[in-house]
Amino acid sequence: MCHEEWPKDEATISAWQALADRAPFATGFHQPTWQRAVCQTLGKTHRLRLITVWEKGEGGSGGRLRAVLPMSLRDNHLLESLCPTVTDYLDPLIEPDCEVQVWPIVLKMFRALRQGVNKNISLHHVRDDAPCRGILREMAWSEGFDFAENVTQFAPQLALPPSWEEFLATLDAHERKETRRKINKVMTKGAGRLVRCSSDSAEISRALTHAFGLMEQAPGKKGVAVKKLLRPLLEKAAPPLIMSGKLWLTTLYVNEVPAAITLQFAHAGGPMLWNCGFDNSKREWSPGIVLTAETIRLAIEAGAPKYDLLNGQEQYKYRLGAKDVPLWRISLRKA
Repeated sequence: MCHEEWPKDEATISAWQALADRAPFATGFHQPTWQRAVCQTLGKTHRLRLITVWEKGEGGSGGRLRAVLPMSLRDNHLLESLCPTVTDYLDPLIEPDCEVQVWPIVLKMFRALRQGVNKNISLHHVRDDAPCRGILREMAWSEGFDFAENVTQFAPQLALPPSWEEFLATLDAHERKETRRKINKVMTKGAGRLVRCSSDSAEISRALTHAFGLMEQAPGKKGVAVKKLLRPLLEKAAPPLIMSGKLWLTTLYVNEVPAAITLQFAHAGGPMLWNCGFDNSKREWSPGIVLTAETIRLAIEAGAPKYDLLNGQEQYKYRLGAKDVPLWRISLRKA
């Protein structure tokens, strides 16, 4: 099935949520709450192509949702993953162990959607270990498509050791010394404390107000993008995601004033740091560095195997010891 408008029936959304909950590789980006907010705030009217694959129930009715691919049409009619500018992981959400059965159906839908001049399809931000890479490489030609893939971005990740002290030992001597010094300064001289936002709606509203104020202080184009793009998106997506525990909003207070925030998607494989912000007037406290370090410490204490810094190759990620993990674009062209 291909939806050209966002589904209004709750049965589809509930089935999508259930699929995201049982698929171990699914992230916050695969949640219907996130995708709906993206579609409503950043998607263009009449461009949505939301592909769903259902397994028929007995008698041909009902059934279980097996796959969801949020796609959209660009101005040049390229069919592509929905809004890759804000969504770091876009590999299709497909029932585990059903990909080989699902992809022929999806490719037939793709073929039906590629009847015009533009024959191309782009699947963006596909993770390195996504099963669809191998499956489509083998299957695309028999279903009438040329296949190509290339690395377009990197998502640096930290492999976490069992303890905080072991993590610090992986840093170079200067970075280790500075990290300890900055944390100690904030926690002792600045009465620093971390607060993870609860599911209380009033607290979520207050914490998001602080978060927007700090994120919008980012210099240049990033601050403008927060105001124009990310704030409208988060106003819709963040409250229900925070309330359900799928998004963590953590605030670092220095002398009882919000100094920095992080937004992390919760995941069984380790938290995913999607965005952050800090008060420019409190640079002397290095609040962004301190908060990031403290969230890494919390992840280690929780037993997380990794800390995902997501898309982007900012230098601070490598100073923490992150290693690049490639993100792929799969290109299909109707033969």
